Amino acid sequence: MKRSGKSGTIALPKHVHRVTKSRKDGGKTTYTFYTRGRNTENAWPSIRLPDPLTNEFNFHLAICDQLSRDDKGFLLGGKRLPPYREPNFWVEAEKAFDALMRQNRLGIRDFRALVEAFQSETNAVWRSLSASTRRGYSAYGKLIIEIWGNDMPTDLTTVDAQEAIDSMSETPAAANQFRAYLSRLMAWGIPRGFCMINPVSHTEKIPGGEPWTPWPDWAFETLFRHAPSHLQMIAVSAFFTGQRQGDVLRMKRPLDGETTIEVKAQKTKRTVWIPLHSEYRKWIERMPADAVQLHVGARGLPFRSADGFRTEWQKLMRRDEFTRFREERIVFHGLRKNAVINLLEVGCTENQVGAICNMSPQMVQHYGREVSLRSLARDAMHLMESRWADIEPAAFRNKNRT
Repeated sequence: MKRSGKSGTIALPKHVHRVTKSRKDGGKTTYTFYTRGRNTENAWPSIRLPDPLTNEFNFHLAICDQLSRDDKGFLLGGKRLPPYREPNFWVEAEKAFDALMRQNRLGIRDFRALVEAFQSETNAVWRSLSASTRRGYSAYGKLIIEIWGNDMPTDLTTVDAQEAIDSMSETPAAANQFRAYLSRLMAWGIPRGFCMINPVSHTEKIPGGEPWTPWPDWAFETLFRHAPSHLQMIAVSAFFTGQRQGDVLRMKRPLDGETTIEVKAQKTKRTVWIPLHSEYRKWIERMPADAVQLHVGARGLPFRSADGFRTEWQKLMRRDEFTRFREERIVFHGLRKNAVINLLEVGCTENQVGAICNMSPQMVQHYGREVSLRSLARDAMHLMESRWADIEPAAFRNKNRT
């Protein structure tokens, strides 16, 4: 069967036909149906489909092609579906179709199967990840399926992986996050029979991919001048405690007389007790004394999720007063780096910093690279000052005496 359109006559898929009906107002409405065995004694009931020009059409057509029928109604992959005229028919049909596709893929160890297995709720590693990490990983998992879905992980080479990472070089942070996910995915797949080695471990990061710049003085001045007090308080908590955004939002207000604030990290599941700095306590004391949660939203209510805070924060960052934040990539997570740097600067050990910021020694080293360089530079200059008499050129001495 064919239909006419602006681009000419287009053939409809097998079993699909369209019916045009007149309305009471004189207009016409065209409906699309799937009818197997149409105009025969064994014809199926006509199942309504979306318009062929919509994204849902091909998906629903694929579902219809997998249907079977008996005297009780329709089945898909052995699952009994609701009557086809009921509203939940397509909901249940889509679930059954997805299950059938997964079943058909059993035993296939391509990238699609690897990603689906890693991101399954039955995987304890996946369940242990924070919601924000899962969101990021899900996006990269989808990308991997799009580019390598039918390829075998055993065939991935270091060159292949590096080419994929390099293709994202215009956004270094995203490229390096993709690299981290791919490496973790391949490492997880080794003991589960998807691959023998992790070729990503030999790839290189994209330079400039470190997105977390510590906040300079002007950033705090801008925040205190233009941000509402509840957002200032959240940033101050991150600055003094070095905790991740989601963990900061869940902080309880310390009771009067308490000298620490307790934080259970969503990512690591560990609990840390952070001593309250005297200056931080002044900020806390400005908050309502009867409040349970330390941080609230614009309406004075606790955030139901980190997404609510992000919406407020991003709205703030879009204001003209925060243009410089956008230009110099000053982000909330940079406050965590401020905390690490400050603790290292005053002489804390890496283990002490890790105990406060809930961070591994390796990550403390990563965040504190600039501190190490500054410390080495200071020590070098002190040595030069102490031995200047031994190395000062004669021309300098003569010049300074005139």
